[in-house]
Parts: sequence; structure tokens; C-alpha cells
Amino acid sequence: MSRDGEERRGARADQQLARVKGTLREREARLAELEKRIAVLEGSTAVQFGKLVAGAARNPRSGRRLPRELYRLWRERHAPVAESRASGGMRPERGDRPEDRLLVADPCDTMIVAGVFGPGTAARLAGHARVVPLYPHDAATVLQTADLDAVVVDATAGEPGGPWAYLGVPGMYDRDLALHEIRRIAAGRGLPLVLYGATPPATLACLTWDATITDPDSLAALPTPAR
Repeated sequence: MSRDGEERRGARADQQLARVKGTLREREARLAELEKRIAVLEGSTAVQFGKLVAGAARNPRSGRRLPRELYRLWRERHAPVAESRASGGMRPERGDRPEDRLLVADPCDTMIVAGVFGPGTAARLAGHARVVPLYPHDAATVLQTADLDAVVVDATAGEPGGPWAYLGVPGMYDRDLALHEIRRIAAGRGLPLVLYGATPPATLACLTWDATITDPDSLAALPTPAR
């Protein structure tokens, strides 16, 4: 493998690792906050009262203890609730996370393109890059989380039979809005926007593109996004 290829592979691995670590830190913080709220909720007088009454209803024999338990609960109603040990803070970041080893072990060293494809286009591009098809219902989520080099919009995406059927047809505003969101996210991430196809419809041709290609071999010449 050439030096440039090794550097690109290392940069991609570093980017993936940073993104996953950031996601894990955010989720750990959310988990700690939820555990803290659950501890407070479970220790609340209202919840304990409900548990006592429900327990007495399920087991009538324990009902004779209910007045004593309710009196205890009334006396302890202003006692501070002990926080869960898990809420004492986030766990320290470690360098031996399993997901880190998996990412570094074999990151993809080929071009990765996400795309709005018509029938058959993804298969044609698959021999030149790793292809991530986008769908109207999840395109924004994929673009915000996937490691990509470019976003490709197929000139035939609006043909019947595909997930983007009737893209650009007047009245199909959901497709146009989804494409607009794709372009906005791609621009924010610095990903090249590429129009693929020899005869794009006017609704696509009039948009601004970083590149226009008609041959899958041209993918290799696309500009590399800023890392």
C-alpha cells in the first residue's frame, strides 16, 4: 500500500474513533442523568406510597402492616434521597474499549459514497467505491453519522421503481425536501456534492454541484473532503 493510502487509512480510522468516542461520552452522560432521575423518582413519597398500596392489594395479609408503613413513609417524606452510585459521574475514558480495537483493526481504505440512486445505479458504482444508499426516511440520520467521502445524486433517481421515485416531479414535495436536507448536511460536513448521469432532469441540473460525472471511473478523481 502506498504512503498516501496508509495516511488516508490512518486519518479515516482516527475520524471514526473520535466520532464513536464522542457518541459514547454523550450516551454515558445521558445514562448517568437518567439513572439519577430514576433514583430520585423511586425514592419519592408518591412512588413509595403507590408501591405500598399495590402490595397490600396483591397480598391482603400484608394489609395489617400498611398503616405502620404509611406512618413511616410520612415521617421520612422530607429525608434526602440517596443518589445512585452510577450518577456520581461518568466513567473515566479508557483506551482499551472493544469498539476502538474493532475500528482501528480494519478501517475501510476505499472511497465511500452515499447516494440518492435510481434502480441499478448503486450496483454499477459498487465496483468503484463502497456504496451507502440513502432513503427518504433515513437519509439525514445516515449522513450525520456515516463516514463518507462524497454524496452522489443519480440523474435517474426519480424514475419509477426506486425509493426516490418521482423526485423533482411537481407536487412530490417530500422528495424535494429530503434532497434539500441531504444537500444541507453534506455542505455542513464538507462532503462533495456530485451529480451522476449524462442527462439529468432540469430540476437537478439547475442546482449547484461540486462535480458532475457520467462515468463511475470518475469517482476516483473527486475532491477529498476536509478531515
